[in-house]
Amino acid sequence: NNNNNKQQPPHDGGNKGNNKLVEELLDRMIDMYKSGKNDRVKPDTVTYNAVLKVWGKSGHPKSGERSEALLDKMLQLYEETGDSDIIPDEVTFNSVIHNIANSHVRDSPQRAMRLLERMDQLYESGLIKARPDIISYNSVLNAFAKSGGPQSASRAEELLDTLEARVMYNNDDDDADADNNGRSRRRRRHAIRPDVYSYNIVISAWSNCGDANKAVALLDRMTALTNEGRAHVKPDATTYNTVLHAWSQSSDRNAPVKALGLLEIMLRLHEGGDRSANPDVMSFTTVINAFSKSKFPRKARQARDLLRRMKSLYEEKGQERMKPNVFVYAAVLNACAYTFGREEEKEEALKIGIETYEELQSLSSLGIETNHVAYGSFLRVCRRLMPEDSRRNHFITRAFKQCCSDGQVGEYVLKQLRAVPKLYATLLQAYIVDGGEVSYRDLPESWTCNVKDKRRKWKSDEPVGKRRNERSYS
Repeated sequence: NNNNNKQQPPHDGGNKGNNKLVEELLDRMIDMYKSGKNDRVKPDTVTYNAVLKVWGKSGHPKSGERSEALLDKMLQLYEETGDSDIIPDEVTFNSVIHNIANSHVRDSPQRAMRLLERMDQLYESGLIKARPDIISYNSVLNAFAKSGGPQSASRAEELLDTLEARVMYNNDDDDADADNNGRSRRRRRHAIRPDVYSYNIVISAWSNCGDANKAVALLDRMTALTNEGRAHVKPDATTYNTVLHAWSQSSDRNAPVKALGLLEIMLRLHEGGDRSANPDVMSFTTVINAFSKSKFPRKARQARDLLRRMKSLYEEKGQERMKPNVFVYAAVLNACAYTFGREEEKEEALKIGIETYEELQSLSSLGIETNHVAYGSFLRVCRRLMPEDSRRNHFITRAFKQCCSDGQVGEYVLKQLRAVPKLYATLLQAYIVDGGEVSYRDLPESWTCNVKDKRRKWKSDEPVGKRRNERSYS
């Protein structure tokens, strides 16, 4: 979403661990300049902003705290010297607020809000020329959204409502204060108009709480404002996908149907020429996830049909955003794996699960590789929906060996294998010690190397040749 990219300070990843180094360089520059050794290394606002950017990239839990300290240093130096070269600007404040919001500290929303208010006070007092803008407010909204919980979502919406109220107030005053020449005589508080990114952040906050009704209410408000001429808050694909996510997290028993209904609205809007509502593979995957988490009958069939519909839009109508990926296949497998009910329904889910898995396996030439979630879901399909016989053992063994060959043995895969004790003992015999459970540390690196979400907190001290009985299933 181009709108979203414009709203965020330029903290675009990379180069972790350089934060201490750049602060040391900054201190050296300050010392060299103050001592008179080198006039050309005088730090200015751009210098400090560069250091703040590095802290933003670092991912360090104290990035917000250190960023605030740098801002305080800038303000102190400016007050002591009156040197305008070091006065904090919009980039400075927005970077610090952004770093606080992403520091994942419990009180980060409150700290971000206090800094926003401080920025406003410094501007009103005339000490700085930078006043809060929409990026400042969106960064604070983001801090509330990331902190999680309904209370934080509520605070985020309150801040959004405050911005909207100021816009309304200024609009009313424009009508009341305009003189005969149509010019406004006002000197009032600068009104900042929320944009689509502001609304998307608050919708995301409610989505993460699973409160789909709150998310839908904001979507409806955006649509109404758009109809009144506020084009900058027109819902986009991110808006719709975030509301779909809210339904996928909702405990509402009709959540899948409501998610599907919203997807149909997106498709109709797109067909009518509204490019901003363009659904994509994530839209379909999210609706499938909503069904997989539900108790709806025939949910495996519904998931399969949604996958087929999406593929048709990609293959027959050339809609590139509908290009299938491993996540949509994993979602269908998950719907099959969590199918309950009558035997005929479970038999259908088993058939769909096998067909989906085999189709996914055939797509490696197109760059779609089966991941650990898909393997784990298929193993669950087999162990839950197949009779305990040689056919079941064959499917599980074959899938596990392929999983090892692909380096996709994650915890979800091991969990499914543990639920079949005999196969678990047979397939992992070389790695089981004293009847204990097998962990990542016990497995060959080649079995686990491609698990994307694996956060290993260990490194083997053993030479590769001494890892326990390393074997290959390739």
